[in-house]
Amino acid sequence: WVTKRRGHSLYIRPYMFATDELIGIRPSETYKFMIITSPVGQYYADPLNVKIETHYTRAAYGGVGRAKAAGNYAASLYPAMLGKKEGFHQLVWTDASTNTYIEESGTMNIMFQIDGVLITPDEDHDTILRGITKRSLIEVAKKWGVEIEERMITVKEVIDAAKNGTLQDAFGAGTAATIAPIAMIGFEGEKYHLPPVETRELSNRIKTFLADLKTGRVADEFGWNLTV
Repeated sequence: WVTKRRGHSLYIRPYMFATDELIGIRPSETYKFMIITSPVGQYYADPLNVKIETHYTRAAYGGVGRAKAAGNYAASLYPAMLGKKEGFHQLVWTDASTNTYIEESGTMNIMFQIDGVLITPDEDHDTILRGITKRSLIEVAKKWGVEIEERMITVKEVIDAAKNGTLQDAFGAGTAATIAPIAMIGFEGEKYHLPPVETRELSNRIKTFLADLKTGRVADEFGWNLTV
């Protein structure tokens, strides 16, 4: 039922929903917890073309943006549809207050490699999901001696790096996609193309290592695996 081909796995999704027998608005007193399992292949077939979104907002400060809640996705669907009409696979979300800081890409955490430094928005904000894949790859990269900065990163910093050639890599990180390379970034009508995916040493190495780790091809020195 679950193929052993490389890049395929059994996707396990826990979820919970309210079950109060009530038509109204209030916190539920009863819930049902369930788990869905499904065989899956590669989440994205090709590298992504993304657009930096500065008009619509996914999550705002003081909200529940860091939670894996269904309501968080509602605000993203319409602007994502508009982006697809322009030829973009995903949107890169910016902060709701100023639209100058990058937060996430689609449903994934986002990471950039600029002049050898791996940079990702820090999680000390209630608008950014705390991704386990992101934490895992950061731990791996640190073990390899990669310089990492977890901090807020501006749109200007990314675009300037794309213009001057120091933007070496950009990718999304998530449970389903693991690592989703970004091929092009759109911003204010301009398109900025990144280096070919096959030439990106760091993200390719991390993606291969995590895949090998999950399938037992390399030793689990981190203690993350549980063999079933």
